[in-house]
Amino acid sequence: MSQPKLSICIPTYNRARYLATLLTHLEELVEQLPFEVEIIVSDNASSDNTLELLDEARGRLPLLILQQSENLGSIRNMSCAKRAAKGEYLVYLADDDRLKPDALVDSITRLDANPKAAALYAPWEVLDLVSNEILSQFYKQSKNVTIPKGNYARLVEHVAEHRIFSEICILRRNAFRALHPVGNDLAYWAFTMPCEYLGYGDLIYAKTPFYISVARHFEGDTRAQEGFSEVMSAWDRYRGGAEYMYGLALQQGGMRDPARTLSFVHSMPIERMITALRFRIQQGRDPLENYAIAARIRGNGYEKHLPVPMEQIRTTAGLYFATVTLPDTVQAEGVAIIGQCDQDTIATLNTISNRPVRHVTEGTEIYATDVVLNLGCKDSAILKQADTVALAHVRDADLMRKFL
Repeated sequence: MSQPKLSICIPTYNRARYLATLLTHLEELVEQLPFEVEIIVSDNASSDNTLELLDEARGRLPLLILQQSENLGSIRNMSCAKRAAKGEYLVYLADDDRLKPDALVDSITRLDANPKAAALYAPWEVLDLVSNEILSQFYKQSKNVTIPKGNYARLVEHVAEHRIFSEICILRRNAFRALHPVGNDLAYWAFTMPCEYLGYGDLIYAKTPFYISVARHFEGDTRAQEGFSEVMSAWDRYRGGAEYMYGLALQQGGMRDPARTLSFVHSMPIERMITALRFRIQQGRDPLENYAIAARIRGNGYEKHLPVPMEQIRTTAGLYFATVTLPDTVQAEGVAIIGQCDQDTIATLNTISNRPVRHVTEGTEIYATDVVLNLGCKDSAILKQADTVALAHVRDADLMRKFL
């Protein structure tokens, strides 16, 4: 086989069920492409039937299988796939996603027409395979844009204008081999890596998606997606990446509206925090962490954009602290509620706590293994028992001061 035009680089680890559907998709894709491709799958020491599945596909696909002897982590595994590539261009493909053949061909044609371009970035679609419905598209731009080599001001302004995360791209292999960019834990790679590639050549930002992120493969599909995990906690790295890009542009000069661009650098991470908080609340994630995120959002002046009222977030955090976190900390065996509390509330608290929650009306019902939650109790005998016998005694008013 002559040098392939495109290398499709797929890292995988213990995802044979999804990889099987991807290999079927790739058989269809290869037939529709007017140029030679190679498919590189780097298996990160999977313990499922991934290798058997890949061996069976050798005869049907132009497939190169890399087998890691130990788990290298996702970044090093991806790097192995790219370094093994022989194609003129490289494209990353997750082991559960898809490529759009026509848009992919158009993107390669666009790169061929600009030999100075180091990479082509594009938005991506989110697809539900079960319903065969496109759920959304991550960022939009009305036309194709080429950022000239070294023009960081134009890059950051384009990214800011369209709220772009430069995650999906086709790389010129020579650019990758010259730079070997790596991410870090302080500045998000989707902002730093385009800056590196822009130092090597032009960047094309295409308007048409060639990549499809699959949100759901099967009924009941609950697999974790890397991008979703990033959204839940990576806002400070987003800020670091945007500041990195903005700093290069500021040093270079030439921004048309630096204040507007800086506003994006400051607001974008907060917008992502708001999105993460909405997901976290929907999924019932740790209320103390949710409160900390909400407090940060409030501190940046965005309280009116919270997905639920701050009062609700405060109350949920307080109850979780009193019935879960504090009992765990002091190794309590139960939670005793004193004061006004109906049975519906007790039932609700028992769904939250990992220890039995009960309402007590006599001091003798409080034990040395209890945490006591005081909901306005005025009975002096009960209060004395709570203060002197229980492992901890927390009052609702103190909780509301704790979670302001």
